[in-house]
Amino acid sequence: MTTTKPYCHYMTPTSPFARKVRMVVHECGFTDQVEEFNTRVRTPENEVLDVSALGKVPTLTGPDGLMLVDSTVICEYLDRLGGAPRLHHDIGPARWAASRLWSLSESLLESLAWRARELRRPVNERSPSFLSYETGRQARVYDWLDANLPFPSQRDVSAIGLVIAMDYADYRFPEDKWRTGRPNLQAWFEGEAARPAFQATLLPPQP
Repeated sequence: MTTTKPYCHYMTPTSPFARKVRMVVHECGFTDQVEEFNTRVRTPENEVLDVSALGKVPTLTGPDGLMLVDSTVICEYLDRLGGAPRLHHDIGPARWAASRLWSLSESLLESLAWRARELRRPVNERSPSFLSYETGRQARVYDWLDANLPFPSQRDVSAIGLVIAMDYADYRFPEDKWRTGRPNLQAWFEGEAARPAFQATLLPPQP
């Protein structure tokens, strides 16, 4: 990958995990420092393999041989590039409250991704019990979120993780209608989705 910018973000436009990195780049004002490189994963042509044995997105490369994988690590690294972090708290109660929400949104995203992958399998190879379990898990998370809004901590990176997870739920499973009966979660989502960083990183239309 050739770029005039110091950092390169290997990504795919449909990856919600890569989208976390993309939103942090926009929130922190680093679009002039980070080049987005749309890669082909799960194929022999996977360009990420040139820089990482894992071959997965997101992956960030930079000066002095920097190579980071995992959205959690990459987001914190980028947030601290400018000195005092804007989206991460120092160790203390606010940090743990944000970490709880970030972990929940990360697990929700994983559950949604697992369910989507299962549905890509041939019908006769799918596990109805697995699909039912993950669908139920997601509904429980939506209920908890609606009951626990507003969150006590100030806006931070956990809000980015959560708004992306909710948007990904819309993207992959609009039939779930997660807004129904959850007005607090819906209102929170609409506020976060209006932010420029969210609008600048919208998922592509479904094929």
